[in-house]
Amino acid sequence: MKTDKNNIDLHISLDDTQVIKGIAICLMLWYHLILVPEYGYFAFQTARLGQVCVALFLFVSAYGLTVQYNKICGNPIAETFKFQAKRFVKFYTNYWVIFLIFVPIGVFVFGRHLSAAYGGGHWLKMLLTDFLGINGWRSYNRVWWFNQLIVYLYLLFPLLYFLLRKWAIPMLIFGIIVWEVNFPVIMFEAHEWLLQFMFGIVFALNVDKISDFLNKFNKWLVLAGTIILLGLLVIQRTFNIIPFFTGTTVDAFLAPIMAVLTVLLFRNIKYINTLFKFLGKHSMNIFMIHSFFNEYWFGNFIYSFQYPIVIFAVLMAICLIISMMLEYFKKIIKLPVLIKNINQKIENAKL
Repeated sequence: MKTDKNNIDLHISLDDTQVIKGIAICLMLWYHLILVPEYGYFAFQTARLGQVCVALFLFVSAYGLTVQYNKICGNPIAETFKFQAKRFVKFYTNYWVIFLIFVPIGVFVFGRHLSAAYGGGHWLKMLLTDFLGINGWRSYNRVWWFNQLIVYLYLLFPLLYFLLRKWAIPMLIFGIIVWEVNFPVIMFEAHEWLLQFMFGIVFALNVDKISDFLNKFNKWLVLAGTIILLGLLVIQRTFNIIPFFTGTTVDAFLAPIMAVLTVLLFRNIKYINTLFKFLGKHSMNIFMIHSFFNEYWFGNFIYSFQYPIVIFAVLMAICLIISMMLEYFKKIIKLPVLIKNINQKIENAKL
């Protein structure tokens, strides 16, 4: 997106989204690798902050869904079904490629059998629900708990969109209350993550107003204020100074601030933008596969490098190589063509 460098435009483009996802996936790897005291206080605290990666992914996902959903016209019910169907086609086709490759490798090569992975439950039933991405923490790969969350939030999205468009402030207050009282929402316990997703919708619905308001001030003043606010939130996230405003609730506010700062800082910095955009394009694959290498299969090798930054670099390099191989494999089996054809059939369907 080309913008006037002196003008504040907080519309998050596809390129901006990839950059934010690139930052988020780096935070995720750091969080999953270094959240142990033996690497020192600073590394441990920065790893704790890395948990904001979940909020970042939810924020940009909700933002992107909202931008696309705003384009719906005609029959809203029929178009909503088509909208959701296309989102699930994209998610499941990519997830299933990884599932059908990595689970068999885990079982037959590394000996992590289904009965052990699923905690002694009925392994066939658990395998089928895991294939649908709804096992939560009882997935074959524990980090796939996020799949359950995103599936259910996709289903809830049209309702949340409607409610937030009508009653944004009451709904956001509701989201905070849900987190505070640990209240299970509808089909799953989303108390920790609903607010982050809602912020993404609200931001997308009001991005014009937010940009216009901030353009009343000097851009450098806005940038300085954003950095200060980010710093204050990081301090609160680390030291829990204000009671009842801790953990993932802070992340709900950190995520939009980090997204805004990313747009303000990195949109016009070519090399940083290019690097994180590349990582962002591979972020879903990296999320899906990284734990196989550092937790289930090659943990001793990964951690043998001792120094946190080297451990991080080694795992990132492995994941990127495997991700590029996966993307090449998808092209060989013509998965992008299949997705395009299925989406075309969905678009042409008469409901």
